[in-house]
Amino acid sequence: MKRRILYAAFVLLAASAACKQIEEPAVTPVAPKVEFSINDATLNVMVDSAVLFKSDIVEGTGVSTVWTVDGEMVSTTPSVTWVFGKVGTSSVHFVASNSLGKVEKDYTVNVAGVPLEVEYSVDGATAEAVVGTPFEVVVTVTGGDKETVHAWTFDGEAAGDGTSFSRTFTEDEVGIHTLAYSGVNKDGMTAGRSWSVNVKDLPLEVNFTPAANEVEAMVGDNVAFAATILHGATGAAVVWKLDDAEVASGASYSYACEAVGVHSVSATVTNAAGESAAGSWTLTVVPKTEKTLLFDDFESGAVGVNPYYKGNNVGGVSILQTMENPHKTATNPSDKVLVDKGSMMSNNSSGYFTFKVTTYPDGTTSIPEEERAKYTRFRVKIYLGTTGFTPLLQADITGNPKSCPSMINGVPFDPSKPTLDAWNAAIKTDDWNVLVYDFSNPKYGDSMNNLGNTGQLQFRVFVDFNNNGKAGKDVYFDDFEFLE
Repeated sequence: MKRRILYAAFVLLAASAACKQIEEPAVTPVAPKVEFSINDATLNVMVDSAVLFKSDIVEGTGVSTVWTVDGEMVSTTPSVTWVFGKVGTSSVHFVASNSLGKVEKDYTVNVAGVPLEVEYSVDGATAEAVVGTPFEVVVTVTGGDKETVHAWTFDGEAAGDGTSFSRTFTEDEVGIHTLAYSGVNKDGMTAGRSWSVNVKDLPLEVNFTPAANEVEAMVGDNVAFAATILHGATGAAVVWKLDDAEVASGASYSYACEAVGVHSVSATVTNAAGESAAGSWTLTVVPKTEKTLLFDDFESGAVGVNPYYKGNNVGGVSILQTMENPHKTATNPSDKVLVDKGSMMSNNSSGYFTFKVTTYPDGTTSIPEEERAKYTRFRVKIYLGTTGFTPLLQADITGNPKSCPSMINGVPFDPSKPTLDAWNAAIKTDDWNVLVYDFSNPKYGDSMNNLGNTGQLQFRVFVDFNNNGKAGKDVYFDDFEFLE
């Protein structure tokens, strides 16, 4: 019994001695000590750049770490990589701490956007443009093109949002103008330039008519001259002279040939740029020698009921009447004329009427076909005023064929290719117009060469040019004549 107790005591003493041999001394806590890979307090980086912030805990026990960017915690690891995707200034804060202390680090990060780089097709700060010619400036983005928005202004007003500006200037825009471009990309980076654009008119160019410098007319004719400015019209003025004496201004001049003689006619055009152009003609007035047959001068007879004239009826009233000449001029001083009362018409026509060419209006004499065949042209005096209508003469009552006059106030007019400019240059709105229709003109076709090929003519006042659908107005006629 005693032996067992002694053995147990020995075992306990041995175990106690073994425990005392493996105990280690206690560790003394240490405050954190940190080293950083980036020591500068301010960093400058480009947008979308990744920056590695690295901390090395060289001393300290039980140290915890926290990284925050712009006040928001982004990591609890000793190091962090952060991508700055927004232009501006960001703050980065680091703290390492344990029970004995902490270490903090602050960074200010300036984040710059990608520069917007633009090339311009027009260099410098000034540019020149010409009226009537397209002017264009193109921009090409060569760098920083991140959702770039383009904007153009012309004289302070919005003028486009694409990569190019294009404009065709008019005479009203001659002078100095300001064109400006601005571009901005997603990062808010901008580029821009402005130009002072000097818009100039084209050199002065004038079309003078008649084209020939030698013009011949007969007594009783009216000869129309015109100076049509094609380019360089800014501030342009036209001065007309007859026999070296100033007689008119404006785009056209008409001379009434009252006596045989030779005259000089000239036009001088000068614009605001000091440019000038001149046209001159020698006008020879000869006696009226052509053989004519006066069909009707309307000095007698009641045309409104004469069976040889037939016009529209409005409410049972004929649009044709004879009346005292309301527009007596040197061209037509007749006492009585025929009026086509287009004012009674509600549509855009001055009405129309037909008249027989086989018999005189008084019915006393018949004109045989062989006699009528001598005459290839028809002449009439017409007072149009400002109706805007173009008188067409048809070969028969069916409306086929029809044509414009071949001569207007002594000036040739092409009925196969009539233009509004040529018409306006020749026609008069404040006097009687002397119109000649040529039946031998191809416009009438092979079947119509002279008055022997038809028994009646139809005079229509059609809207051959642009009359904008206006209602009809009164038109006056006088002196129906057949010409060889």
